[in-house]
Amino acid sequence: MHEYTVISHPRHKILFYLALMSVGLTSILSLLFNKIIAFILPTFMLSFSVSIFTVFLIFYWLFNHFFWKNKFFSKTMKFPNLSGKWDCDAISNNIALQQEFPWKGSITITQSWDKILIILKTTTSTSESKSVVGGINYVEGKGYEVSYHYNNTPNIAEAELKKHEGFCVLCFSEDLKTAEGYYFNNIKERTSYGVMKLRKEAAE
Repeated sequence: MHEYTVISHPRHKILFYLALMSVGLTSILSLLFNKIIAFILPTFMLSFSVSIFTVFLIFYWLFNHFFWKNKFFSKTMKFPNLSGKWDCDAISNNIALQQEFPWKGSITITQSWDKILIILKTTTSTSESKSVVGGINYVEGKGYEVSYHYNNTPNIAEAELKKHEGFCVLCFSEDLKTAEGYYFNNIKERTSYGVMKLRKEAAE
């Protein structure tokens, strides 16, 4: 997985509030634990201190993996949860051959608050494309526009295919059930571009 940007999303403010909560909770926990120790072992001069850094890491982990997926947070912050598997119907245009080739595949998106990975696999090839950098932008009345750069690595058995890179833009509907977009490959490595339509698979 790699880091990604979300336009206008106040990550730094959220980190500040997580740090602020960590400081407050650390003080409360330290006081509570010391009272418990004093009650259990009244004759011992012991003190217990909770690390602010440890509390912050716990808060960050919980937020990064769970809390950000809350529907209220997603809607308020315009921060979509794209995780899941998407069926893909596409048409590739080969510039050199001046021909169109329909193809099918699936896109699997793994996402946390700070990282994402988009993997495309087709039914006609064993190669797969993986995102390496990307970003999300909310467009009012349109949906969530995801743009990312990818690398495609073919299976070594498919000698006619070459490793290549490209760029893809997908616009996800506001209900996060469908998406449409386009892609184009590095013309020096593969002279093709195309359009795609996505539909999210039902969760098992």
